[in-house]
Amino acid sequence: MLIKFLVLFAAAAIAPQVLGGVKIKGLGTAALIALVFGVLNFFFGWALEPLLGLLTLPLSWITLGLAGLLVVPVANAILLKVTDAVIDGFEIEGLLPAFLMGVLFVPAGWLGDLGVAILT
Repeated sequence: MLIKFLVLFAAAAIAPQVLGGVKIKGLGTAALIALVFGVLNFFFGWALEPLLGLLTLPLSWITLGLAGLLVVPVANAILLKVTDAVIDGFEIEGLLPAFLMGVLFVPAGWLGDLGVAILT
């Protein structure tokens, strides 16, 4: 879990440099973002992703499954907006920056999971 935290911390620290509309007060805030997002993802991500998958099922049929690629970034964006509401030194200005940060967190989550799998 420490590896996943460190990868999410790195993604949160990088986000303001590569994305417009994302503001983070400092590295301590980035660590807090990684912690709060990780906890929210642990408790609510397991329910949010299948729910979004069901809601986008008709669109997935029309697009031959391509809409399914949006489920995880949208779930991440929702959890990041909740994280934004909880943490004072973190601000996401709008839905597009939240979605783009959610897209950034997808490979970060994969790398964190890969690191955990390698070490166990």
